[in-house]
Amino acid sequence: MSRYVPTPEGPIHEVDFGGSGPAIVLIHGLGGSTTNWNAVGPSLTDLGAVRAIDLPGFGLSPPRADYRLDTHRDSVINYLETLERRSTLIGNSTGGLLAELVAARRPDLIDRLVLVCPATPPILPDPRMDWPTAIRLAIQATPGLGEAYGRRFIRRNTPEELVRKSMAMITHKPGRVPMSLIEESREMARIRKVLPWAEHATARTATSIARLYARRPEYMEMILSIEAPTLVVQGTSDHIVSPTSVEWLCTLRPDWHLAQLDDTGHTPQMDAPQRFLAVVRDWLAGTRDSAVAAGGP
Repeated sequence: MSRYVPTPEGPIHEVDFGGSGPAIVLIHGLGGSTTNWNAVGPSLTDLGAVRAIDLPGFGLSPPRADYRLDTHRDSVINYLETLERRSTLIGNSTGGLLAELVAARRPDLIDRLVLVCPATPPILPDPRMDWPTAIRLAIQATPGLGEAYGRRFIRRNTPEELVRKSMAMITHKPGRVPMSLIEESREMARIRKVLPWAEHATARTATSIARLYARRPEYMEMILSIEAPTLVVQGTSDHIVSPTSVEWLCTLRPDWHLAQLDDTGHTPQMDAPQRFLAVVRDWLAGTRDSAVAAGGP
């Protein structure tokens, strides 16, 4: 079910996959939308009430005053407050970074975190870094230049081309992505081409991410403050967030569980949905059973 949820700063578009009980909220990455979760969302509903949201300015959610990470974080917090119970956040890429920021700021709202190839500062030198992709991301994050690049990219490509090029970058083997998900992504691209904010949402958010990366001590302090049990899922063939960076992240938090998935990329929920589900479902079920045994919720 697709609908808008009112919050104090504006509506958030959500897709309710169904289920009941504990809240499970899915957060897409940079340039993504709720459609990124369509291959796995319905299969999590026996573990809770599963919803996917569009960040402001992405998918079908209208933008806020700006695209700073703090603004996105506060928009997620406002949405979570409408649920009136603690939530498990499953965030991919920028969605994973925002899940971390939310958990650090409002631990009272968070039950558990699942970070899927979370946006993480680069560690150099890194022999596993995909330099063509890194250069493209750097251009995207450069003020002015990133918006010009994004505007040209959106205007010069058809929805079909936009999806094809996106899948080539975010998945390891695009041919494994379910055809239904490809079609849903094309439809979202058709909608996004006519939205006036689509041309700068990605670039301005990328700029804010780069500024946080430049403040590494602040980022590390944020990571160390997170209280929620956390699973990190990383594709070993990720071209966007290097496995080296995610391994470094997990050295900061040795209590976090790292699951590395071979033969998959930046969005394992799209090109390896069954393996992704097996890892996430086992961990969610296990942490739920541990909480019940300890007398928790």
